Amino acid sequence: MLYQSRQAVFLVIVLCFFSMGGVDDLVWAQGSSVQTGGDAGAGSSQALQHRTIFMPRDVEIEQVSQSPQVPNVLDADSREALGIPPQLLEDDQNWTDSGDDCVDCDAIVPLISHKQGDAGVTWLPGTGDELGIFSINLSETIEIPRFEGFSVTPYFGVHYLDGPIQTDLPARVYDTSVAFRWFKKHNEKWSYELEVAPGVYSDFKNVTSDSLRITGKGLAYYVHSRSKQFVMGVVYLDRENIQMLPAAGMIMWFSEGSRLELIFPKPKFTYRIEKTEELERWAYVAGEFGGGSWGIRRGATGIDDIATYSDLRLIGGLETKHTGGMISKLEVGFVFNRKLEYKSDIGNYDISPTGMMRYQLTF
Repeated sequence: MLYQSRQAVFLVIVLCFFSMGGVDDLVWAQGSSVQTGGDAGAGSSQALQHRTIFMPRDVEIEQVSQSPQVPNVLDADSREALGIPPQLLEDDQNWTDSGDDCVDCDAIVPLISHKQGDAGVTWLPGTGDELGIFSINLSETIEIPRFEGFSVTPYFGVHYLDGPIQTDLPARVYDTSVAFRWFKKHNEKWSYELEVAPGVYSDFKNVTSDSLRITGKGLAYYVHSRSKQFVMGVVYLDRENIQMLPAAGMIMWFSEGSRLELIFPKPKFTYRIEKTEELERWAYVAGEFGGGSWGIRRGATGIDDIATYSDLRLIGGLETKHTGGMISKLEVGFVFNRKLEYKSDIGNYDISPTGMMRYQLTF
């Protein structure tokens, strides 16, 4: 009897063990899915999916319905320079896919994932005492999927300077920075963004506190309607001549093919001229505040100084959005109100207006 009692107890323990294991498996399976609401009905669910590193973009350009309707991507200039986040214009996507069955449900969330890369060249012609600038810029934006709304953007740019002969600018100056951006959607109407970007802006001969700059921005977004949105905040430039600029205005859609970004310091009007299954093509006119500050070593004297160049630009451009997610832009412009200033005030002068050509590729 005692032996049989021990067998019964042992059998009960074994059954409890397997029952607990089954419960754990059930809990794990339920944790691997998210419940869909509303139209999907109570009790419907689908598996949680994470984007893997360097996942390609959607192969289709989202077709917008009748006006006023906002597509899910604004142009790269406004989105990156002024921080208009695409999250404002999209439906919520909590790492789910509403249509497909679970694929690779056990995928580990990557540490980083590719968001977008940018490459561009800009040419401002100039000879003699009229400063010419040829610039190349490269950047790569990566997301941190484990920290929602957080991204990092390393940036590198080089400016080849042609003249002026009346002052002693170096042949090249460089921009290097890393931007840390955090975006938070508070509710369906309000979203917030913070960004800080420490960097070195120098000829790499004067690498001191003069060449260190910390730029950034703090912006708030309010969605009034699908045809009207507002932005307000500040952009911190950390230049010698201008430390900070307000960023305020609104975006208005007159139809699905025309948009006005009445935002300081970068107003823009865009009109769609072509739309096919493979691409969309937009023409636009825009204003822009250009320039920068760099720590330099001046000529034969070897004295460290800070050179600040600034200008205003009136730009016309053509933007092409391809189905694979690539965006290309070709711009021509008129550049005026050009100034070159030094921290030492030795060699300051006004520069004559010039033209501008720029090509930008986002991929």
